[in-house]
Amino acid sequence: MPEPILILYNQPQPKAIATNVRQSRVDEFLDSRSLQPKSRKAYQADLQIFMDWCDLPWADVSRRKVTQFKTFLLKERGLALSSLNRVLCTLKSFYRWMLLSEYITADPTIGIQQERLPEPDSQDLEDEEVVRIYEAINLSKVVLRDRALFSVLLHGLRAEEVCRLNIEDYCNGELVIKEAKWDSKGEVPLTKLGIQDLDAYLDWRKEKEDELLPESPLFVSYSNRSQGKRLTYWGIRHVMDDLAEKTGIALHSHRGRHTFATNLIVKYELDPSLAMELTRHRDIRSFKRYTNRKNKLAAKRAFLRAAEKLQ
Repeated sequence: MPEPILILYNQPQPKAIATNVRQSRVDEFLDSRSLQPKSRKAYQADLQIFMDWCDLPWADVSRRKVTQFKTFLLKERGLALSSLNRVLCTLKSFYRWMLLSEYITADPTIGIQQERLPEPDSQDLEDEEVVRIYEAINLSKVVLRDRALFSVLLHGLRAEEVCRLNIEDYCNGELVIKEAKWDSKGEVPLTKLGIQDLDAYLDWRKEKEDELLPESPLFVSYSNRSQGKRLTYWGIRHVMDDLAEKTGIALHSHRGRHTFATNLIVKYELDPSLAMELTRHRDIRSFKRYTNRKNKLAAKRAFLRAAEKLQ
């Protein structure tokens, strides 16, 4: 009589296999989105926090478990509210995709509220500050490059976008953004001053270099270590830090973007939807800080007009 064979049912899978299955879902989710490498890394990091905290398969996670995760982030990890909301937003996006992909039948993140944050203020530069910065640039080692760089930043470009610009991306008085955060590509028309500063910088480069090829970087470094190479994010930061030290202004590259958006709304009184096209914002919530600024100024002006009539 042959030996009996013992068959085990419902044998738990090794943890390594379960982990690989969970990560494969994350990889598929990330592949389905048009993400820049930096954004993809951030999404992976947010989801990794949850996977390190909870070892359940994605389909077995309950709403109660997500609530416990939120409490863990808030009380044990001590995350700032903005960071907490970012992680929850990533988890919510992932589970919406899981539901649409029919990997799950119910979304456990539904009903999990993000924390309410105070609305951020615009960090725009005052006109007087802009003048002081241009004056400080006149003392720079590379005046024409730094003036053109600051003028471009005042047109709402992110530092990473400026780094990627090539000579061919400047044409007909516009800068063409081919690669940007949240896929916010587009064309940025330049003011007369912006065109003037950029043309002066490129004419100066033509005198120094044999040829400016279409694929050549628009902004290059003139430091001893990276002479003639593409200006990096850290190179731009170094320029901004130097100007901040000279002027006493708390300056960073993104303040140019804030200034551009505020001017579109407050000075030029553009419709917010048109302003968002020029700034290439994709989320009305992040743009609201600029419309709030306009509303506050309009309220003050209305009060002062009314006060004059009452006197």
